[in-house]
Amino acid sequence: MLKIIFIIMLTSTTFLSSAKPSQFLVYGDMPYSHIDANMLRKPSGLLYQAVQKTPHDFIAHVGDIKSGAVPCTNAILKENYTLISKMSHQPFIYTPGDNDWTDCDRKNLTPRYDELERLKFIRSEFSHSAVKLNHYQRQTAQPENQTWLHNNIRFITLHVVGTNNGRKQILLSDKKLAREKINIRDKHNLKWLLSHLNKDLAAAVIFMQADIFVDPKHDKACTQTRQKKCDGFKQYKQVLHNLAKEYDFPILLSHGDTKAFCLSKRASGLWQLNGPGDFQYLDIAKVTINPNNQTTPFTVRSLLSDKTISACK
Repeated sequence: MLKIIFIIMLTSTTFLSSAKPSQFLVYGDMPYSHIDANMLRKPSGLLYQAVQKTPHDFIAHVGDIKSGAVPCTNAILKENYTLISKMSHQPFIYTPGDNDWTDCDRKNLTPRYDELERLKFIRSEFSHSAVKLNHYQRQTAQPENQTWLHNNIRFITLHVVGTNNGRKQILLSDKKLAREKINIRDKHNLKWLLSHLNKDLAAAVIFMQADIFVDPKHDKACTQTRQKKCDGFKQYKQVLHNLAKEYDFPILLSHGDTKAFCLSKRASGLWQLNGPGDFQYLDIAKVTINPNNQTTPFTVRSLLSDKTISACK
């Protein structure tokens, strides 16, 4: 009996010790202007300098590497991507935002682009390199989707964007084709998410651009037969809430897109970080994960002020 108890205690201790605290940096919706571009620029930018002084395992950008009022030229996209990808000596992760491709057909832009052509460009330019992270993978069918494992914490990127997940304002592309591409993207996203979670993880963090919890204009979920006047985020909300209830480990959704900079825990147990950026919050979030802290497994601080971020209202 004593031997059995000892083995159980040893197993439990080993599991807890494997759940080491991890720390990463995340932001999005930048650079939108020369002001935030200068803050990110080496060597004198305030955010660049703050990143150099802050220990972190990796740095992630959750999309929108330019303002929606700026055209999506090859030169602008490449220049801004180079800027954000050189912020840290640690591995860099990027997941696309709506300003980067699906909103490139807006009528106020010169030149305007077919959004599907811009998506092809984003994938060819920014979604092919290997990243030096443990057990790092890209999804073959959708290479902007990435995953890696660090300290038994699973990190996953999903290509989910604003503008109702790309279903709103299809202005230059063939609408039927564009919506079918969205259905395919959703299918790949959910397969990628579900295939990389298991009960033995210490925690999970999911990165995407869209704030899926914005109040929807339409309540019903988008489906194969309901392509318009629908909520392009509803299935993601349902799946993430179900996962938070199903698994014992904490799950954090980290996104950009809207103007809050806050951290909250939803009724399902899902944690939500609305990261900085978008003019009003020119900052980078420092996220610490401590799976052994069951009350507060995720702590978020502002990189510039080093203050803990408050709950979302």
